[in-house]
Amino acid sequence: MGKANVLQIGEVISLEVKKQGINGEGIGYHEQMAVFVPGAIAQETVDAEIVATKPGFAVARLKTIVKPSPRRAVPPCVYYERCGGCQTQHIEYQEQLKGKRHLLRQSLKRYTDLDPDRIDIRKTIGMKHPFGYRNKSQMPFSNTNLGLSLGLFEVNSNHFVQVDECIVQDPVVNRVNRAVLAIMAEAKYVAHDHMNKEGVLLNLVTRHMASTGAVQVTLVVTEKPEGIATVAARIMNELPEVKSVFYSINTPKNVSMFGHEPELLQGAPQIEETIGGLAFKLSPAAFHQLNTSQMIVLYDEILKAAALTGKETVVDCYSGVGITSILLAKAAAQVVGIDYSEASVRDAKQNAQQNRVKNVSFVQDRVERALPVLLAKKGVPDVIVFDPPRTGLEDAVIDEIIRAKAPRLVYVSCNPSTLAKNLHDLESSYDIAYIQPIDMFPHTAGVESLTLLTLKRPGGPKPNA
Repeated sequence: MGKANVLQIGEVISLEVKKQGINGEGIGYHEQMAVFVPGAIAQETVDAEIVATKPGFAVARLKTIVKPSPRRAVPPCVYYERCGGCQTQHIEYQEQLKGKRHLLRQSLKRYTDLDPDRIDIRKTIGMKHPFGYRNKSQMPFSNTNLGLSLGLFEVNSNHFVQVDECIVQDPVVNRVNRAVLAIMAEAKYVAHDHMNKEGVLLNLVTRHMASTGAVQVTLVVTEKPEGIATVAARIMNELPEVKSVFYSINTPKNVSMFGHEPELLQGAPQIEETIGGLAFKLSPAAFHQLNTSQMIVLYDEILKAAALTGKETVVDCYSGVGITSILLAKAAAQVVGIDYSEASVRDAKQNAQQNRVKNVSFVQDRVERALPVLLAKKGVPDVIVFDPPRTGLEDAVIDEIIRAKAPRLVYVSCNPSTLAKNLHDLESSYDIAYIQPIDMFPHTAGVESLTLLTLKRPGGPKPNA
């Protein structure tokens, strides 16, 4: 049972902040009770007002910074205190990189029996220019006093914050968003308002591929708006970089961005990205890394960890539109990708065909179902690559990994906690060669990493990476 909470809501306490939490907040201790303070930084002394109490911990609002950290920065974004899209702009960037590495250490210490000091957790690979990196935006429409607007919602709130320019988004995405917003407003469309039972617009999804300059626009709506095809034609006419306009019917309560599969209004059904001399087509619903420049770094690290010589068989789990699989296939004997998304697998098959890569195939199914069947049919591969969602690997997947005993695992993670829990389950069979953090989401609490695991050799020394 958690320690009884003696703190009261509204109480102001002095707190020495000891570390950063997984959501970017500062964490201090009041009479051995953890207190989470968004906006506070490790090694600061702050006055904080208790706003919520739970068994074993409390949440507080930062009131006064009594002793500031030398690593505190002035957030360059005018919306930072309100929109909640970023969590760490108030921390110097190099300190953010150190903090993400430290979060991996904390997670290993909490969820495994491993000693983080004995694991090669490498320095986080950061960006030279950590702004303007998001190649895709998903922004809700809202009806405001200034008319139709785009923005974001405050954290844990339905309070809309109008955002005219997001500094972590690709400038092209920002420009297209402003232009599409103006066109929708001029066409007299309004955002969906469930109270007044009016409007159809929910969200605007914009994706930009820097390698080709192509932009894809998807309007998420409650129903197909009257005259929307004419508006789509106008968007493409006024914005030549926009190569396709889609709409997707959804409901306000659906947590997924798209409801029905996006339907094409104008233009090409896919836009193209080029990576390593290869061309990849992407549909609106297909997964693609949000940070273009760091994506290249990540793929390079995956290839380095896989250490392929041209003779190996590889299984790529959660393979998306097939970029990793196809890059691996250029250096392997045979690759099979597995993904549950029908749109992603459709794109992946087309991408393999377009790039004339014949030693790769794709399976559309859940990894926990497809992996055992694939290994029973094809045998144990030399390398298995994983890039699961934030929830990590399913228990059934871990059981199959341990049973199969593939010599080499490459695990790409976006959640240190689930990574550490999965590593705990795998540590009886695998050694961790190294963990390489990569900053895919500067100024946010997101922690991306690549872990190379090698099969333990009974009675033998620990394998080298």
